[in-house]
Amino acid sequence: MKYKYVFFDFDGTLADTEEVNFVIYQKLAEKYNLRNITLDELGHLKKMSAKEIIEYVELKKRYLPFMLKRGKKLLTQDIRNVKLCKSDILDIVKQIKSLGVKVAIITTNSKTNVEMFLEEHNADYFDFISSSTMFGKESKIRKIMKKEKLKKSEVLYVGDEIRDIHAANRAGIDVASVGWGYNTVESLKKNKPKYLVYESDELLDICKQE
Repeated sequence: MKYKYVFFDFDGTLADTEEVNFVIYQKLAEKYNLRNITLDELGHLKKMSAKEIIEYVELKKRYLPFMLKRGKKLLTQDIRNVKLCKSDILDIVKQIKSLGVKVAIITTNSKTNVEMFLEEHNADYFDFISSSTMFGKESKIRKIMKKEKLKKSEVLYVGDEIRDIHAANRAGIDVASVGWGYNTVESLKKNKPKYLVYESDELLDICKQE
């Protein structure tokens, strides 16, 4: 196999948390004096990077860690009701693992939320789950690669956002962007991921490459 390890993002890649996170944002907007976002604006936001969104909603950067922590706690209440982004995505992950490839999750969500979601969907086959800061995925990837003694060419990151592409590029690894997540396909294309996939089984095909 070309890749020995595949790192997956969680929100928007495996778990369809978009709707519940929108509700959570509405709850937090007043507390942190953020711009009120309507459903009609979501299409516009999906074209933006995470940093652009932070500026757009007028979030003071010093509040970001506190807002994310509060948001994760609120998500815990509903995480077991969250659906899969693709009905077959976890089955595809399991098939990738059956090839002898290790699979893991690197996410800005909490490990607790991810574990509860996976338990609900009977998916106990990930090698590990690692939680990072909003813009800390690059350092997390590098740390894991060093620990596992992985070459850059042996790792693939799968995510749905522009920041996933940037993190993977800075870490020097390949990235597969999924077309069903938070950022639009057009915005992902502009940032030139190694792969752009539209269906889950395309990830399996990528991992079968020699």
